[in-house]
Amino acid sequence: MSTLQVGGSLVAPPDGASTTTMSKAAPAKPRLAAGLMRKGAWAVADQGLFSGSNFIVNIMLANWLSPTEYGAFATAFAAFLLVGVIHTAMFTEPMLVYSPDRYKGRLKEYFGALLRWHVVVSLVGSAGLAAVGLYLDWRGQVALGRALAWFAVSGPFTLLLWMMRRSCYAQMNPRRAAVAGAIYLVIMMVALVAIHQLGVLTIGSALMMMAACSLVASTWLAVGHVRVGRLPNHMLRDVAVDHWRYGKWATTTQLLGFLPSNVYYFVLPKLATLEQSGALRALTNLVNPFVQANAALCLLLLPAFVRFRGTSDGKRVHGLALLGLAGGPLVYWLFLGLFSHQVLHLVYHDKYQQYASLLWIIGLQPVILGMSGTYGSLLRANQKLNAIFWGGVVAAATAITLGIEMTRKFGLAGVCWSILITLTVHHLTLWLFSRGVHRKGTPASPQPMDALAPV
Repeated sequence: MSTLQVGGSLVAPPDGASTTTMSKAAPAKPRLAAGLMRKGAWAVADQGLFSGSNFIVNIMLANWLSPTEYGAFATAFAAFLLVGVIHTAMFTEPMLVYSPDRYKGRLKEYFGALLRWHVVVSLVGSAGLAAVGLYLDWRGQVALGRALAWFAVSGPFTLLLWMMRRSCYAQMNPRRAAVAGAIYLVIMMVALVAIHQLGVLTIGSALMMMAACSLVASTWLAVGHVRVGRLPNHMLRDVAVDHWRYGKWATTTQLLGFLPSNVYYFVLPKLATLEQSGALRALTNLVNPFVQANAALCLLLLPAFVRFRGTSDGKRVHGLALLGLAGGPLVYWLFLGLFSHQVLHLVYHDKYQQYASLLWIIGLQPVILGMSGTYGSLLRANQKLNAIFWGGVVAAATAITLGIEMTRKFGLAGVCWSILITLTVHHLTLWLFSRGVHRKGTPASPQPMDALAPV
């Protein structure tokens, strides 16, 4: 594995070059490593603060709700994520690609245009969730229908926070997102204590609390960084055209990426039970912090790969990312497997103990996702969206064919094995498509070694 340190013996400078110049240039690559590690630490802190507070809410819901009610929450959350992946494909992903280059110097206006389009798209998504919820309620699936209705109300605020946090990554400034995460966590904990004391923790109260916290944190992120007044006449049109051009393909890819891990929340209630859907969510809660931290780091990788495309620094960033994104989760997997019963008792008391052995399987998910996320960011930075698309096709086909059959025969155990096999196949597909990217990539325009500084 390559490092970012400059090795080798000292060489004499060429004729006409001063030793002072050489000594100033030598620390450049170590500064690159330090910059990436510092920003990566802020990205992990950001994701840890947000996912930590949401993790606490999920754990409390899993403990306080009945298995059937928590299963309804898990299935409704998967439906909300379906709206979320479309929003991410249309807003976040192209934002990370366009902001370092096409809209550089116009970021306030750019983010202001994205905010306006977010309102339109998120309201359409909420209307869809509400319509499905009303239909299910009419069909007698009251718990699931009402859970979807609550997600319809809270969804636009949650999606707004997702987009505003990622705008910090577009500026290579995850520290701002981490500060917003601290604000979010403090407000969330105060509200959670209040709801607990009143004894009114339900799916609805939890989601509305999260929506309110999302609005406060999003407002803080927007102040001074988003233009809310009148925009240039062409800005809304240009942003819509650019994001549609990129997002119409990215949406298909995101939907294909959604299926391997989430289709089972729709399948389990039909082929097994709603309770097993809740159990899958409860077990997945234990690895989600690593999954989400890796997702945040991959978002930081995307603009970094764009800036260093076709250079030797791009290879170094790639190697460092693989080590960090897969190595940490691998250690956690060993801990989770060895102490599975103790972990489940600590988190859920007497619930879900019958599924403890499945943590050996579920615990490998963030390891594989860390590797595939790195290769996915590399391919996106090189605009090889066809490779991302075909990787998603292979994963989705595996999940639908193998996954449904294994769910039918083995229930939740079959789901866990199917997810692991599907993620592995997806990673191998992306790896195959990425071979030679560093060698054949189009060189980026010369960038200073401090290019990772915030915009």
